[in-house]
Amino acid sequence: MNGRAAAAGIARLRQLTPDGLVPAQRALYDSLVAREVPWAENAGARAIARDGSLLGPFNPLLFSPATGAALVDVFRADARATSLPPRVHEIVVLTVGAAWRTGYETYAHTPFAHAAGLPDTTIDAIVSGRHPDFESAKEASAYDFTRQLVTRQQVDDATYARAAAEFGDTGLVDMVLLTGLYVCVCAIINAFDIGVPERNGEDR
Repeated sequence: MNGRAAAAGIARLRQLTPDGLVPAQRALYDSLVAREVPWAENAGARAIARDGSLLGPFNPLLFSPATGAALVDVFRADARATSLPPRVHEIVVLTVGAAWRTGYETYAHTPFAHAAGLPDTTIDAIVSGRHPDFESAKEASAYDFTRQLVTRQQVDDATYARAAAEFGDTGLVDMVLLTGLYVCVCAIINAFDIGVPERNGEDR
């Protein structure tokens, strides 16, 4: 399953190494190595293997470099311009990852959730699918809205109204866009059975 250690192997998609990339792939690879890989690794999530191949959702993007680069640009726009507070941002991401049972996504974003100031008890509850005891109505509203959207594929009127009161129209749109981005990431991870890497183990 996708939560297994990478030592068990990535079964469904070969790892692309730098020396085998065509120019469009290499351009995306270099961009990811310059920005997203350090961002992930500095937080404590492995994103590159010893042979230079990319871990997590990054390697699959290289197989479709034009679309992959466009998707990365949307993630960068979210990081640059989202109206969501950092804690809310990570609540949304972890909620999507938990609903999709995506081991790498919750593994990779738990350090960011810590950095944003979310307590361990809150993070653990989200990842395990339990409703956390949030410190604010805003955070509880973001969780309820996202959880309904990813598990029911809709949001009831009462939950929507609470979220609208907390975030306004712009915040709701940012939350839905963020949810969609990480649904895409989780789909990539689950479809290609991408495992959680071991810090000191084999890369794949």
